[in-house]
Amino acid sequence: MKKSIRYFTKFTIKVLIVLLSFVGIILGYFTIVEYRPKDVEELLISNNVETMVELDQDISILTFNIGYAGLGKDEDFVLDGGKKSRPDSKDVVEFYLEGIKNLLITHQSDIYLLQEVDLNSRRSYYINEYKAIKESLGNDYNSTFAYNYKAKFVPFPVSFTNYLGKVESGILTFTKYQIKSSHRYQLPGAFAWPVRTVNLKRAMMVNVLPIKNSTKELVVVNLHLSAYDGDGSLRAQEMKMLKEFLIEQTSLGNYVIVGGDFNQTFPDAKNIYRIKKPEYYVPYQIEDDFLPSGYTFAIDISKPVKPTCRLLNEPYNKTSPNTQYYIIDGFIVSNNIVINKVETIDHDFQYSDHNPVSISIKLLP
Repeated sequence: MKKSIRYFTKFTIKVLIVLLSFVGIILGYFTIVEYRPKDVEELLISNNVETMVELDQDISILTFNIGYAGLGKDEDFVLDGGKKSRPDSKDVVEFYLEGIKNLLITHQSDIYLLQEVDLNSRRSYYINEYKAIKESLGNDYNSTFAYNYKAKFVPFPVSFTNYLGKVESGILTFTKYQIKSSHRYQLPGAFAWPVRTVNLKRAMMVNVLPIKNSTKELVVVNLHLSAYDGDGSLRAQEMKMLKEFLIEQTSLGNYVIVGGDFNQTFPDAKNIYRIKKPEYYVPYQIEDDFLPSGYTFAIDISKPVKPTCRLLNEPYNKTSPNTQYYIIDGFIVSNNIVINKVETIDHDFQYSDHNPVSISIKLLP
């Protein structure tokens, strides 16, 4: 009996050592291959055009979180209370992507600010969405891309067969105007190790556009801020950096427009949509006094109000009592820019969990 107990104990210890060694190897691998961007990185400008921005001319800008062409009308997502981590087939992604491209072409803009664009990800069946959109828009546009998420393998979130796997995704800007410089600015804050090794590394892309017959510049910022931030610490650090950036640009006298998915409710929109399921994703509210002097939020809250995002707790059904809407996409505009119009383009969430938001502006002489 004692021999049996000793044998069982030794066997158990050996099994534990093997398991711990295996876990150690896996964590070591994730740590070694972790994406570690610099605080500031220069970005490649593809097909830089010669046309320059001019003062007192209408400029149209569209921001759109395309949800990696994997979060259209028939999808849900596990972090939002759903069940899935990716669409059922490549055909589904191609259908959503085609719809996204048609939306961009139909609502032709001088500048596009896109978020959640995949390059080579399992969740979007390894389709290069940047290339597909670039070919669709044509040679009138230049483009810049910055990673927001880059991981060799994400062992999340549901099961051995339902996981994210490889992710290469980011923010993408197209413009019809010459770009002087483009940089990726790493946003502060990070998840704790080892979750950090396979999680997002969010950034903001800053494109500087020269202005014809002016010593000032148009600074165009594309961003996608943190969403699932339990204690709000990531969000607070990101917003602090953004505010400091805005103050710096004011001191330089530049024209500034920031667009994207803020993953937060804007001050003027905080009471529009009641939160139905607080156990799921609830966006933080941007403080009423967040903006430094010289800036304005630009969102569409005209009647009838149109949401910019939906909760992915279930496939989209506008008549369902569980359907949750948000207004978390929009712009920040410096006061030396005239806002002609802001409009949410309601495509009924057919191709993404977000609606595009467009703005028409004019730079004051």
